[in-house]
Amino acid sequence: MKKSFFATVLAGLMLSSCCTVFTGSKQSVTFMAPDGTRIFDADTNVKIAEVKRDNTVTVPIRKSRENKQLIARKDGYRPVPFVLETGFNAATLWNFLFWPGFLVDLGTAQMFKWENVLVNIEMEPAEACGNSPQ
Repeated sequence: MKKSFFATVLAGLMLSSCCTVFTGSKQSVTFMAPDGTRIFDADTNVKIAEVKRDNTVTVPIRKSRENKQLIARKDGYRPVPFVLETGFNAATLWNFLFWPGFLVDLGTAQMFKWENVLVNIEMEPAEACGNSPQ
């Protein structure tokens, strides 16, 4: 009984790393935009969030090794492209105590974090066709 318990604990420690213990695989990002604004992933065109009230919405977004391209859309407004920037997660440095943890954090993308967790999106009204001054 004791051997199986210690083997389970040891396996858990061997397969985890500092970032998997101290941080999650997703990070909350808050978008500030006019009500009704929808946020889409630019690569997959999947809706990530929609601002419904109070001009803000907070959603957990999976961490990534690369920057994430997003687009804000609202009827009557021009689409606004923007980027969630990836940065280094300082909790990764604890892996010096157990160096294989670097590989786990790199493979799970938990070695990284979103730098801009508060994104202010300014929407510009779309101009009607034919109403531009000459």
